[in-house]
Amino acid sequence: MHWIVDFIIFGIVDNAVMIAGAILGLSWERFMPKQLQNGLGGVLGAGIGNAISDFMGGAITASWGLAFGTAIGCIIGLLWIPIFLQLKKIDWKKPMTVFDPNWWDKK
Repeated sequence: MHWIVDFIIFGIVDNAVMIAGAILGLSWERFMPKQLQNGLGGVLGAGIGNAISDFMGGAITASWGLAFGTAIGCIIGLLWIPIFLQLKKIDWKKPMTVFDPNWWDKK
């Protein structure tokens, strides 16, 4: 049962690195264009912090494939950010159709 303490410590360190990344990311926002200064730095910082902490987890176990693979996967996972930002712009309450039924009335 002593192994559970190791996992608890790892979880604490893992989240601490991600939270530090998020806080650091928020401070990066002042260097970003104005339209991106809406919390995006914190999201990017958390993602990068997560990649670093996952790399550290693999490196501690000397599993370099796990370390690099997970870190690269986390960085690639940051590509979801612009997708989610675009989905956020959609008015989900409005019915969505491929064909606009009012198109003929607009002419």
